Amino acid sequence: TGEVKPNRGPGRREVGHGNLAMRALKKVLPPENENPYTIRIVSDILESNGSSSMATVCAGSLALMDAGVQITAPVTGIAMGMISDAKTGKYAILSDILGDEDHLGDMDFKVTGTEKGITACQMDLKVEGLDY
Repeated sequence: TGEVKPNRGPGRREVGHGNLAMRALKKVLPPENENPYTIRIVSDILESNGSSSMATVCAGSLALMDAGVQITAPVTGIAMGMISDAKTGKYAILSDILGDEDHLGDMDFKVTGTEKGITACQMDLKVEGLDY
C-alpha cells in the first residue's frame, strides 16, 4: 500500500479490504458451470483507506468486463464516515473518505452494489453506539 513498514506479507487492513472487494464481486460472477476458470484480480493500491477499497471494487468490476467474464452487472462502491461530538450531539457525515477520516472518525461504512441492490457492506464503529 505504499506505506513505510517492514517488507512482509499483507497486513490485517489489506486482507480486510481485499475480502470486502471479493465479497462485492463474487455476487455478480457467472456460475462455475458457465465459467470454470480461475479468476485472479490484482489491485495495486498506494494507500490503505476506505476509498481505496472501493476503488478496488470498481477497478475489479472493470477488469472482469475487460477480460470478457460475463458478470451479471457492474459493481461500484462508496466509503462513508461519521465524526461526532458526544457532548453537543452534533455530527457530520462524510463521503468518499480519506485515510484521516477512516482512522480518526467515529464510524466508517463501506457499501458496494449494482443498480439492483447491495452486494457487500462493512461497518466499523468506534463509539459506544448510535442514537436513532
